[in-house]
Parts: sequence; structure tokens; C-alpha cells
Amino acid sequence: MPKSSSRESRGRKPGSYQWYEIQDNVAYYAEFEKPKIVFPDIAKESRFTLDFTGTYLDMTSFMIPVNDLYLLGVLNSSSVYKYFLEIGAQVRGSYLRFKRQYVAKIPIPPASESEKEPIIKLVQKCLDAKGVNCEEWEKEIDERVAALYGL
Repeated sequence: MPKSSSRESRGRKPGSYQWYEIQDNVAYYAEFEKPKIVFPDIAKESRFTLDFTGTYLDMTSFMIPVNDLYLLGVLNSSSVYKYFLEIGAQVRGSYLRFKRQYVAKIPIPPASESEKEPIIKLVQKCLDAKGVNCEEWEKEIDERVAALYGL
């Protein structure tokens, strides 16, 4: 009989645990229940949004465990989208792969609180409007983010 690997011989970890705690390292599961920026694996454009519902994501989406409207505005900006076209992977039909390995390469411009504040307010307006009729606000976010990048 073949010798089983140490991983196979361990089985489930001993003790009481939640359904998702079969793995050894589950410390990050608490992050799902906090506010977080979420985004899909595959999309035609930037689709970053905030989740306040405690949703547990599956393998077709990712999260950044922060509640940061400035970061959300930057990630959804046209400047970041254009940059992402250069560094990200594209798949059939001009879809982009927003995998962690690519998103992690996006440089986030440093900004003072006075530079962040207008972007934060505009992002909040877009969230409050549920994305409807936000074109003017999105354009202003794009302009402010571009200026932070020196574009």
C-alpha cells in the first residue's frame, strides 16, 4: 500500500470549528465580515465596489479588506484602467483578468487629506446614487486622480 503524504494523513483539524475552518490558516476569514473593497476576477472595465454585507467571496472574486473611499475612487479611475490595460492579462472578448497578482501592481498615488477629501466625497455621492447619473462626478474623480499621478 502506498505511503500517504503528511497532508493526507492529518485529515480535518481536531476540535470544534466552523464549516470553513477545515484548512490550517483561517485567520483571514474574519476579514469577510468587515467592510471591504470587492472586485470580480474577469470584467471589461474596473468594477471595484464596497461591500458592507459580510459576503463570503468565492474563487471568481477578490477583496481588499479595507473601507477606503479614496482607494475605491483611484481603483475605478480611468487612469488606473489605462494602466491596468498595460499590466493586466486580457482574455477573449477584450475582458481583463483582475487577479491579485495584477491588482497588487497598481501604484496608488500618495495624497494629502485635502487632496483625498474631494475624491472621497465624490465617491460617496456615486455610492449613494447607486451608480446612476454619476458621469459628472466620475469625470471629476478621473481628473483629480490623473492630477495625483501627474498626468
